[in-house]
Amino acid sequence: MILRCCLVILISLVALTQNQRQGVIPLQREIAESEKQISVLLKRAQRLLSYELTASEIDNHAVQITASPQKIYIEKSTAGQFINFDFLIQNLTDEQLTINQIEVSVLDASDKLILRKSVSNNGSRSSIATISSRTLPANKITLLFNPLYFFDHSIELQKLRYEFTINSKKANKDYTEVITVSPVFYETKTDLALPVQGRLIVWDGHDYYSHHRRTDPILYRLGYTTNFQRYGYDLVPINEQGEMYRGDPKRNEDWFGFGSPISATANGKVAMIFDGMPDNRSFNESEIGKREMAIGGNYIVIDHLNGEFSYFGHLKQGSIKVKIGETVKQGQVMAQMGASGSSLFPHLHYELRTGPGERDVEGLPSYFSRYRRWLGSRSVNVKRGLIDTGAIVERQ
Repeated sequence: MILRCCLVILISLVALTQNQRQGVIPLQREIAESEKQISVLLKRAQRLLSYELTASEIDNHAVQITASPQKIYIEKSTAGQFINFDFLIQNLTDEQLTINQIEVSVLDASDKLILRKSVSNNGSRSSIATISSRTLPANKITLLFNPLYFFDHSIELQKLRYEFTINSKKANKDYTEVITVSPVFYETKTDLALPVQGRLIVWDGHDYYSHHRRTDPILYRLGYTTNFQRYGYDLVPINEQGEMYRGDPKRNEDWFGFGSPISATANGKVAMIFDGMPDNRSFNESEIGKREMAIGGNYIVIDHLNGEFSYFGHLKQGSIKVKIGETVKQGQVMAQMGASGSSLFPHLHYELRTGPGERDVEGLPSYFSRYRRWLGSRSVNVKRGLIDTGAIVERQ
């Protein structure tokens, strides 16, 4: 199969080159079209040639699995430990395959088993049904969100061995593929304070069910290969009853948070700003191709000068008070909460990340300092900790 695919690619390259020489492809389109096609074809050939070379290997490997991102971080909360990463599964065959089981074995430094658990097709209502998709289309790459991501504090996450059982109806057999990852705990370098005063609910964080965790397919279609909002938060001001608005939810002004001051989470330098979108809770998908950060509406990016950057999105139009290159201090008011860009309602999208843009930027775990966690009518003071979906917090 691989030899046949490589020959097809080679023939395509030769034909493309001949078309250029004969003037079939207009000169003005040559750079824009032909170079792009050649690049795609060469990458396909490289992937095919680098993976399998012998007939026995072709028979034994139906898929190739990689973990994304390459650096996998452990987050720790009072509930336990979380690892936030995805699987990219490339189906190397000409048929649709089916995932029947995913099993994780946690091993110690001596490769001794600490824990094993799985999702599988066992039973009439099987646990494998909880994953985003069991089917792997022929000759395509499928993004799968890791379903085995949570572990208690007693488990040392030094080495995790994920074993996939994948079925081929045509061959009437199961294939087994194994990928081993070694996550590390990420200690946030920057001393972060919550960016909004008053009582807040983390309306959506970055847990397994969060949309931040589940990268928008639009971005993948446009060539994004990372998840810049992997550890993002949507922060919404609430009253003591937990209400986010009073009146008409379609009116921005009826939300408690609309126009609330947004402060710098930590010291740093303003790396990027944009302030040109109305607070109309929408954006044009085609804008992403022209301006990669269009999805966040009006925004500010702060460089903390240590490899960490803070992003503040969906800001109110005309409210940004800082300029690129300006030095800011923790707690300094920079803008107001709005509803610009891809915003369901007025809120602040905040995330810690590896860079100022989006295409080659990954999210980073963020731990906040000096806040109060509300638990009904009582609260606890947190010196430094993780926040996530559903938590009600308040800056001290």
